[in-house]
Amino acid sequence: MSEIVFVRHAQASLFEADYDQLSDLGKTQAGLLGQYLAKQSIALDEIYIGPRRRHRQTVEAMIQIAPELACPVVELPQFDEHQVDRLATDYIDQLALAFPEVHKLHQAFRTASQASERQRTFARLFEAVAELWLAGRVEQEDVEPWSDFVLRVNDGIDSIVRRPGRGRRVLVLTSAGTISAALLRALNCPDKVALGLGWRIWNCSLTRFAFSTGRFSLDQFNTMSHISDHSLWTYR
Repeated sequence: MSEIVFVRHAQASLFEADYDQLSDLGKTQAGLLGQYLAKQSIALDEIYIGPRRRHRQTVEAMIQIAPELACPVVELPQFDEHQVDRLATDYIDQLALAFPEVHKLHQAFRTASQASERQRTFARLFEAVAELWLAGRVEQEDVEPWSDFVLRVNDGIDSIVRRPGRGRRVLVLTSAGTISAALLRALNCPDKVALGLGWRIWNCSLTRFAFSTGRFSLDQFNTMSHISDHSLWTYR
């Protein structure tokens, strides 16, 4: 059997002018991941990343600490995140007018003053918008629907699984939504369950899948044994 380890990117820069870059804490998380993989003497055959800077920066910070992990890094657009963030920002006023619950959550977020309160209210708003998107209740021509997103991620997984070789160890650096789609493939669970699992995925966590021809099975979900200090665990 071969193995794919999906890693959610380290903490990015929520509420900053440019979200798509690692925070200082995110760089620390990625470095700890590199140390862990190196200590485990895990030789990686392939590394794939999504197209976001936070994906590439996580790999770079990891390899900077543990250069022995270096191998060719291949960017696959199929492992890009979904576009719910655009619905929750660019189209939020429109959604707030159409859905009273979104309006209420949006108001709570706008009036939040403390950092922890802003994170909590934004998470609730984001999840509500994502559930509307999943159910097909919001349709924007420039926002990929859930069904197309899942097909895209599966196409990326297929491109890895179909490559020849046994006992391969593959690392994929991506985002929580992409890992949710991989979980959907492995568990064959309802879409809403897979999406909900994504809300529990820690930054820089490991989710392992075993695969062979015709098989894709979950081995471990959302593990954080490489970061023993729980104060360094983040969702956003």
